[in-house]
Amino acid sequence: MEHTLDKKEILSYENISFVRENRKILNNINWKINSGEHWALIGLNGSGKSTLLNMIPAYSFPSKGKLIVFENIFGNCVWAKVRKKLGFVSASLSNFSNILNIQNIEDIIISGKFSSIGIYEKVTENDKQLAKKLIEEFGISYLIDKNYKEFSQGEKMKVLLARSFMNEPKLLILDEPCAGLDLKSREHFLKLLRKTILKSKAPLIYVTHQLDELIPEITHVAILGKNGNMIATGKKEEVLTENNLSALYEVDVKLIWEQGRPWVIIK
Repeated sequence: MEHTLDKKEILSYENISFVRENRKILNNINWKINSGEHWALIGLNGSGKSTLLNMIPAYSFPSKGKLIVFENIFGNCVWAKVRKKLGFVSASLSNFSNILNIQNIEDIIISGKFSSIGIYEKVTENDKQLAKKLIEEFGISYLIDKNYKEFSQGEKMKVLLARSFMNEPKLLILDEPCAGLDLKSREHFLKLLRKTILKSKAPLIYVTHQLDELIPEITHVAILGKNGNMIATGKKEEVLTENNLSALYEVDVKLIWEQGRPWVIIK
């Protein structure tokens, strides 16, 4: 059957599986995201969350199934044009620390326009002005004379978040951005993220295994189980149930909502 794309559809996984070294990491994933939705993808460590999201910029590839992003079917077009519409923030970008460490804040943010680590294309005066504006908006001007290796973990995340808006993204992906942050730094980052979401029209995918990071602006939730199966997807209030979370954590839990955020207690 020919795929009929919903006009509001941003992203679609259709029967996606991923196999690494004969081990099935993801199993028949079906998940759709529409414009105007902000999603959280939650699951245990090692459940395949990053693998699933890394397929969007083509850092990993489906072993089976169909991936559609911005009406483009993976494998049927040059994916660079898709990647340039994404804002991507991940603690895994530290894998490129040998390049990032020697860069200043302006160059890091400008590189977001090209979805590259490092700058390999011509930079315009408009690019420099936009980077300057983002530096001011995200309150990181005080880092202007430092290189990436001198930033704290929280500062690195703020810089990478600012970088993700350099290309005016059509989809923002935050892959465990609070990994490694202490409580104060985490809450500061989440407060900044809330302000950013209000200014941006881009749908959000927020990946975490910490449920209490789900800020009130998150509208939908997908729960990925430890066997690479999707336990549930849908509106936040319908998916975040004690039954679904008990299935995820394999222990009976109690769910409490406080200031629009969910908190889990083991019964």
